[in-house]
Amino acid sequence: MRKEKKEYLNQYLLQEPKINRLYNMISINPQKRDYYENLISEALALREEIEKKINRIDDKVLVEILYNKYIFGRTLEETSYIINYSKRHTERLHVKALEKFKI
Repeated sequence: MRKEKKEYLNQYLLQEPKINRLYNMISINPQKRDYYENLISEALALREEIEKKINRIDDKVLVEILYNKYIFGRTLEETSYIINYSKRHTERLHVKALEKFKI
């Protein structure tokens, strides 16, 4: 289950290049503008959905860990520095955050 949650959360960062690609497709293929704009809206909606689900976690430190890891694309080591925890403790909290995260 943890693997599924990670895969779901990892989709957030993948939406940015997808959105950029779709905007490029609009300029290349303007007659399909509505189609590409619909895909862009879906990508933005997914990102918003992921952020809302992260914010439902009742522990602010766990929220920060998930934001740094999956929204900003930072490593757990970088995140540990930001939140001023040891890397090992941040890793444990990351596991706890994934346990609390609901898809």
